[in-house]
This record gives sequence, C-alpha cells and structure tokens, in this order.
Amino acid sequence: MKSILKVVFVVIGTIIGAGFASGQEIWLFFNQYGNWGAVGMLASCYISGMIIYRVFHVVEKTKVTSYDELLKRISGHKIFNHAISIIISLFLLISFYIMVAGMSALFHQEFGFPIWICSIFMAIFCYLVLQKDMKGIMIVNSILIPALILFILYLGIQNLDFTVSYLEVKTVEVQNTWQWIMSSILYASYNSIMLVPMLVELKPYITSKTRGKQVGMICAIVLSLLGLSLFTLLLRGNKSIYSLELPMIEIIKSFGKMNSYLYIGVVITAIFTTAISAGYGFLKNQVSRKQFSKGDVAKREGQYYQKVLLAICVSAPLVANIGFSNLVSKLYPMFGILGLIQIIFLFGYKVTNQTARR
Repeated sequence: MKSILKVVFVVIGTIIGAGFASGQEIWLFFNQYGNWGAVGMLASCYISGMIIYRVFHVVEKTKVTSYDELLKRISGHKIFNHAISIIISLFLLISFYIMVAGMSALFHQEFGFPIWICSIFMAIFCYLVLQKDMKGIMIVNSILIPALILFILYLGIQNLDFTVSYLEVKTVEVQNTWQWIMSSILYASYNSIMLVPMLVELKPYITSKTRGKQVGMICAIVLSLLGLSLFTLLLRGNKSIYSLELPMIEIIKSFGKMNSYLYIGVVITAIFTTAISAGYGFLKNQVSRKQFSKGDVAKREGQYYQKVLLAICVSAPLVANIGFSNLVSKLYPMFGILGLIQIIFLFGYKVTNQTARR
C-alpha cells in the first residue's frame, strides 16, 4: 500500500498543476457549463482513472521502457510516431514553462514581486529537484501532495452550506450538451499528454495488474473529490473574479486570512509538483529519442539529461511574462485534441499473450 500511495501522489501531483489549483482549468472546462459541468468533472476523472490503468496494463504486457517505445508499439506508423513524439515533447516543455509562469503570476498578484525574479527562483528549485531524477520527484510528491489533498477537501467541506443553498436557488442548464461532454473528454485527454510519459517511468513501482487497477481507482476518486471541491468553491465567484490570473485565491479570502495564506501554499505545491513532472517527462523523452554511440551509454545519457535540464531551466524565465491565464486558455484546449488521438491509439491497441513475447 505504501508503494501504491507513492505512485498515487506522483500521479495527482502531475495532474494538479497551476491551472487546476488556481481555478483557471476548472472554470474553463467545467464551471461555465453550469450543473452539467459537475457531471463532466466526474466523467473526466473516471476517464483519467481508466487511462492510468490502461497504460500500466499495456506497459506491463509489452515490456516497453520509455514513452517513445510505447508510442511506436500502440500506433505502428513511423512518421506519425515521430511527429506525435515531437509535439508531445513540445507540450511537456510548454507545460513546464506554464508552471513557471503560474508561480510568477501568483507572487506578482499576491505580493507584488517582479515576475522575472520569481521565475528565476522557480527555475532554480526545479533544477535542484530534477537533478535527483525520479527519486527526487517521489520524495517531493510524497511530502507535499497529501497536505494539498487534505486542505482542498477541508475547504470543500467548509463550503457545503453555501453549495446547498446555491443549488436550491440557482440552476444553470446548457442547451448544447455536446459542449460539456466534449469539454470533459478534452480535459482528460490533455492531462494524459503529461501523464502517460510519467506513468511509463512509474511502471517499476507497479508490479501487478491489480496494483495498476488500484492506482487508477484511487486516483479517479481523489481527483473527483478535489475537482468537485474546487467546482463548488468557484460558485462563489463573479465575472470580475474570473478575469484574475488566479481566481481561486481571491475566493478563498472569504474563508479568512489564514486559510488564504494556506491556499497560496496549496497553489505553490500544485505548481511545483506539476512543473517537475512536466520537466521530467520532457527530459526522459529527449534522452530516449537521442541515439548514443557505443560505450558507457548510461553515463552519456546522464550527461545529456543534465545538459538539457540546464537549458530548460535557464530558458524558463524568458517566457514567464507571456501571462499564465493566456497560456492556459489558448494552449490547453488545443493540446487536448492531440491527447485524444493518443487515447484512441492507447485503447485501440490489442494486448494479447503474444504481445508480451515479442
């Protein structure tokens, strides 16, 4: 169970980033569709749980050791694989940059700190953790994510009275049901872009089909509870709130100054854990796609990993001034379509007993 929970915390830390904790993603994909948005949230979390289980199952049967190998196995089209691999690597890099921008936006909005200073410090912290490879990510997520989960659930419980009274007097229906259905699918699919590469790296910690199912189920339940908590908290907002870079922090201020400061810690945690997951996924993708000459391959891979790590951390502050909310609203739905293609290949791939012997 300890091993399962470690994997769950890394998965949750990968999915819950700046967009989720700040309220930007939840509003964009779910709240604007009214009550049906809550249904979409639950459906999206269920899909994410299925994706988690499916990836572990395919990886276990095919014995692939990298995301690039997984792509080759499930699609079978070399040109398409190469294009998808490049685009997904780009998404992971952009996600890393978005998290740096999100951290900068947080400290600029709440404390007035210059964006470029915050982005530099964020890049330095990411560099220090990612130097430790997967071990560093495991340690950080095992410490920070449980606290994040408990505090968001606490706020959701505190908000129950408001939620009940709100739903009694106000119901928002959406005429075109395809909007919230597609939104829930796109949300799960764009999350899968960052999630699938990380799941491949986590396979050594999942030693059986049963454990893969357990991780998928636990993650789906936890994500549902967290998502619904933030969904109901966002009902307290108004149109001016949603124009902010980080609307959820403004809403939490109604729960008192202490809770507001604690939630800033939640957002910092969410940003940081997703940043290191995105960065790690990008780095491992680059290493797996790089062809090394004969010799001490492991040493060469390690050196290349460190060079690319330094490059992305140095360049991260340069994009922080673009604006966090602009990055989320414009890029995430677009990449959601790409993630949908990946999901279709993943679930369309037939896993047989022959597969494991190839």
